[in-house]
Amino acid sequence: LILKKLQGRKVETTYTDKNGMKRSFFIGGLSNEGANVIPAYGRLSKPFNISVTQHYYAKHRIRLQNPYLQCIIEQIPNKTESFKENRYYPMELLEIVKEEEDEEKIPNSNEIVKNTEKLANTNNELIILEDDDDEDPDQNMLVPSYYCNGW
Repeated sequence: LILKKLQGRKVETTYTDKNGMKRSFFIGGLSNEGANVIPAYGRLSKPFNISVTQHYYAKHRIRLQNPYLQCIIEQIPNKTESFKENRYYPMELLEIVKEEEDEEKIPNSNEIVKNTEKLANTNNELIILEDDDDEDPDQNMLVPSYYCNGW
């Protein structure tokens, strides 16, 4: 019941990665186990693979409050699109993005043409602004725009 309400909704991480970016994606599913059991690196063997809980502490220094909660799944299609890679995110580190923010109003081409026609009809006069500077523009290129001491 909860999965039907959440599936396909856009979510965003509450934390930032090392580049200062938040990740947003569409919910692909809900895991069966908690974050403390799910392997973080897929099919890697046991000594090299850690749980999702351990991954978030090791990589992001985030200690999960509820490590036994299920995880949200992001499904990433492979190049052949036959296999989907699953990425697991703990529920407590995600927030649902409002749909109004997703759909920004982008004017279509008809609206742009109408607006430019209105502007063209109201401004029939052509105004030319001339610079009073009589300097040669090539001379300005020879003057350095910054100075570097020590070279």
